[in-house]
Amino acid sequence: MLHAKSPYHDDERRDPFSPDVRVQDQNRVFTLGGATSGCFDCQHEPARTSIPRDQSCLQFAPRRRLRQEGMKQTETFLAAEMSQLSVQEMSKALDDVHCVGEAIVETPELIQQALSAFGEEAGAQSNSAYEIALQQNRQYVEGEAFRLKFLRCNLFEIKSSVSQMMQFLQYKAKYFGINKLGRDIVLSDLTNEDRDLLQSGFLHVQQCKDRCGRNVVWYFSGFVGRWTKDVMVRTAQSAAMMDNLDSDPELQKRGIVFVYYDTAQPENNVNRLSMSEYIEFLKVFTTFPCRYSSNHLCLKKGKDTLALNNAVVACATRMIPLYTRVRTRFHYGSDMELQYALQDHGISLKTCPVDENGVVRQDIAKIWYEESVVNGLFKGDSNASDENGSSTTEVAYSDVLLGVGQNDVLLGRGTVVQFRPGNIRFRKLVAEHLDAYDQARRAAKRRIVAEVSQTLKSNGVRFLKTDSDEQWIECDGKEVEKTIAQQFRSARKEKKRS
Repeated sequence: MLHAKSPYHDDERRDPFSPDVRVQDQNRVFTLGGATSGCFDCQHEPARTSIPRDQSCLQFAPRRRLRQEGMKQTETFLAAEMSQLSVQEMSKALDDVHCVGEAIVETPELIQQALSAFGEEAGAQSNSAYEIALQQNRQYVEGEAFRLKFLRCNLFEIKSSVSQMMQFLQYKAKYFGINKLGRDIVLSDLTNEDRDLLQSGFLHVQQCKDRCGRNVVWYFSGFVGRWTKDVMVRTAQSAAMMDNLDSDPELQKRGIVFVYYDTAQPENNVNRLSMSEYIEFLKVFTTFPCRYSSNHLCLKKGKDTLALNNAVVACATRMIPLYTRVRTRFHYGSDMELQYALQDHGISLKTCPVDENGVVRQDIAKIWYEESVVNGLFKGDSNASDENGSSTTEVAYSDVLLGVGQNDVLLGRGTVVQFRPGNIRFRKLVAEHLDAYDQARRAAKRRIVAEVSQTLKSNGVRFLKTDSDEQWIECDGKEVEKTIAQQFRSARKEKKRS
């Protein structure tokens, strides 16, 4: 049975923009509001804390107490929200947080009824962005796949689903232009700054899913403010629409695990955003068709952490839907303690994108960028190839492996090599011919190896190795066939082990 209450529906008393969150012009003051029922750790009523914009954006917290007090108020606010849930709703929220929740149950009848009602409500809530999108590509905007993203995000509550879609299209028009409303975002729609931010690890989808089979999305606070608001919005919106994040129906049913991880460093205190710009970014963020079924805020109690981090987190927890708020948990401590806390909530540390020192692992971030972003999100980009048919997306990550194309097979060890697109496709091709190879005699085996080599060569695939100067050079034919034969033997051993 689905929740009757939409995750995007809050009571009137819970207006996320007033009075708990206020932004004043010029000398802006951001007020940390919240419930007055007391803190988790003590029974006194927390004092209201105001952070002047010039201090919160440009200076560090002068005292540890500022951070603790701000977070206690936010935690108290969330605890008050949780206490108002029914026993059944609270149980479901706790199950989702602790990685034992269940996916949405759907029936064909439910989907058809919801889509029909969605169409009628869309006509009632129609705005200019929606009308332009219909003129550009009615099949895309009225398509089942596109609309189901918003329905599943809102647990099939029709009005909230339509409202979210309308807002999503409005922001898409604002930040990408009205000519892109009737289609998905592709690589050529992003600026060089957008691509740099995507590649930096600002947002990261972890390779391993959690114990419930949910995607784990990481957001690193250390990158906040280093880019302009428009760049952050375009990057986040394009990442939210990736094929491996929002197009799989099973993943949509299970929801997403969101991890906000504190990586801010005092020596890197660069901030180009005002609080009003942060709020604008958060408003756009809530329109993405992603249902956050578990949220973890990983914070450090160091005195040198940015005071702004408190303000951003406090603001975000009041702007996100009630459904998401009650599935939010705070974790405090060192990087090792934070990561073990995440592991206790079902998140794998095998492909954790941050190391034990709190530094984003660029090797993992770049692999994700190449595999999921370049070859996933933008695989339909008709403008991503030059006149010779070669991919121009190599430029976006040429600093990873200079002179190497995404179809090339690299010889060597390590995850950066083994998880290259070309290496992955090569292993899949070998796996397809493995049964015939195992059954063949020695001479026939050599012919199969030669055929695989010729297939790869005809598709423009090169086998590359490094020379004494650490430069990539092409292997000769004999070395290519030797590598292919070795992969057949490795695949056979792997098959026996499994």
